[in-house]
Amino acid sequence: MKKIVMSITVSRIFGALLLLLLSPLSALFYIVYTLCITSDIADGYIARKTKTTSNFGALLDSTADLILIAVVLFILIPILNLEFWMLILVLAVISVRIVSFGIGYAKYRTLTLLHTYANKGAGLIMALFPLYYGMLGLTIAFAIIFAAAFISALEELLITIVSKKLDRNITWFLRV
Repeated sequence: MKKIVMSITVSRIFGALLLLLLSPLSALFYIVYTLCITSDIADGYIARKTKTTSNFGALLDSTADLILIAVVLFILIPILNLEFWMLILVLAVISVRIVSFGIGYAKYRTLTLLHTYANKGAGLIMALFPLYYGMLGLTIAFAIIFAAAFISALEELLITIVSKKLDRNITWFLRV
């Protein structure tokens, strides 16, 4: 079962890379994107239900998420005509993440991507961006996503700073 879960996770990486070859926001783009998001939900659910979670699986899952987010940002930032202040806020979130990864690497000698509720929630909120964008417009959709991403980045940074040992499956800051 563990191999099935890992295969689902790896498929998200390939799906994310496939997005680079597709016309942005086309029907095929949305289909592949939806499959990537579905794989993110499925792999974690299956791993927990079959009790096949592992540190490596958590790291691979977070890496796949990071690749998907990076690819989507790479594709969408140029076509969404983000305002300068929006780009600054994106850089703020990225900066907090980089500082967190740096501190985590210095403490644990490994990448410390965490599976907190805030990270999962931010991922879900980001996954729904096309819906927000269509219904609420760019500014409100961006504000929602920024708030979720910044809160989850700050929480991960705080956990990384105060935790004594690495636990990628920590659920939230008060569990440290």
